[in-house]
Amino acid sequence: MNAEELLDLGLTCQLKGELEKAEDYLKKALAQNPELKGVHLSLGDVYLKKDKFDMAEEMYAKEIEINPNSVKAYLELANVYILKGEEHKALPNFEKALSFSPNDWRASKGIGYIYFIRGELEKASGWLNIAVEDNKEDLSMHFWLALVYHEKGLVTEMDKEIEKTRTICQNIEKFMDKQGLVTSYVLGKIAALQEKHKEAIEHLEDLRKRIKIKNRKRIEFGLIYNELDILKTLVEAYAKTGNKILSDNIQKEIENLTQA
Repeated sequence: MNAEELLDLGLTCQLKGELEKAEDYLKKALAQNPELKGVHLSLGDVYLKKDKFDMAEEMYAKEIEINPNSVKAYLELANVYILKGEEHKALPNFEKALSFSPNDWRASKGIGYIYFIRGELEKASGWLNIAVEDNKEDLSMHFWLALVYHEKGLVTEMDKEIEKTRTICQNIEKFMDKQGLVTSYVLGKIAALQEKHKEAIEHLEDLRKRIKIKNRKRIEFGLIYNELDILKTLVEAYAKTGNKILSDNIQKEIENLTQA
């Protein structure tokens, strides 16, 4: 098989979730033709799904060397930097993607997220609203807008975004065998925003049973979140419901994770 055929097989396996097979085919394609566009990009996608962030970063950077106009490579490299906690490196890559594709909602969303985590709320809401006009069904944008409006004290706007977020979560769950991790996180967080603390505890405790929190960032359905935020939200929710013992116990978990 030639490199193009191996690349196609790698992409097919990746879509099926067969990451080991995908990696094998893509490495063979790379060995045959190191300059073939798309091979490094696809390998980066595989490594990103396997949480091998340094290797993903290397592959996306090499794809950009070969194909400097690859919008997806810039976007994914930016996401890797966010997951590695290097947000200052992410913003220029989102901006580069936008320079090649001025109407790309993914780039606008990424820029909005960077400004949100920097606490620059006006810029964050501006960019997120630009992005949401081109993709009204993206979970992360409505969720982040809800968080932005909460920080700005705009309750009516926050509630509107929360309702949109709930609807999208329901649509996601219709096509999943079981409730997704990301929907449990999002529903728990928005319940906490609306001070529905028992509902927040239900969602986040369910999530905590299904994942081992490792003090890292995750990305699912285009939404990036910090695992520790699950525990921090639970600490506050238990405190608000008067359960100081559980609140203190989870705070100790946080301290153990952050000191490790």
